[in-house]
Amino acid sequence: MANSIVYWLVLLLVATSMCTKPDGTTDASQPFIKAWALACSSVRQSKLYVPKGRYLLNQLAFRGPCRNQIKVQIDGTLVAPDDYRVIGNSNYWILFIHVNKISVIGGTLDAKGVGFWACRRSGKNCPVGANV
Repeated sequence: MANSIVYWLVLLLVATSMCTKPDGTTDASQPFIKAWALACSSVRQSKLYVPKGRYLLNQLAFRGPCRNQIKVQIDGTLVAPDDYRVIGNSNYWILFIHVNKISVIGGTLDAKGVGFWACRRSGKNCPVGANV
């Protein structure tokens, strides 16, 4: 992938002055979508790199079709919102739609399922849940 265009998410965050911190509490959704749009529209093979840290992501749809192959390298953790109801009534948390030729490597997904499953076990009126 030596000839590929690399979209370093960290540089994008600085360049767009969105001040996203990898702290798990600052919403990183828009910078991720902007990085995806750049990579997806590239005529050359692209790589999205997510460095170490915790990145809070609300409901996201990464849409295609894309113009070329995309490799997503995740060294950090993608974190769902603390309130499970934010994504619990949707059909997804993170969705890739109409995307071909993608590789997602590494990383951790923290869907914050503890509260959701506690609600389900209690018999209360809980959201159906989201697909990842």
